[in-house]
Amino acid sequence: MKYFVIGAFIVTLFSCAAEEQKPDYLLAEDKLVDVFTDFQIAEAIVRLGYHRTKDSMFYNDSLYNAVFRKHNISEAIFDSNFTYLTDHPKELERIFENVIDTLSSKSAKLLEAKK
Repeated sequence: MKYFVIGAFIVTLFSCAAEEQKPDYLLAEDKLVDVFTDFQIAEAIVRLGYHRTKDSMFYNDSLYNAVFRKHNISEAIFDSNFTYLTDHPKELERIFENVIDTLSSKSAKLLEAKK
């Protein structure tokens, strides 16, 4: 009985220590940062109203689709990656910290170019 408990403990210890394998469809972190950055810019265009036309809804869709085309990914791949990241909030937080840094540096460059 003593050996059974020790064996069960060791098996449990190693099973908890195993690192979760990431899915094949998951994009590289730097690629995800670029995609999320472009989506934030697209979202800003939509929210600030720079897209106001008769076909605004069509334009919104084409704006988001342009991000997919630019990064050569499908909406399904993006959705799968986003779903994975919502289940792993620490990874999502790290990626969005990089997105914020990227947007801040782009903003600083634009302000510098204005001067």
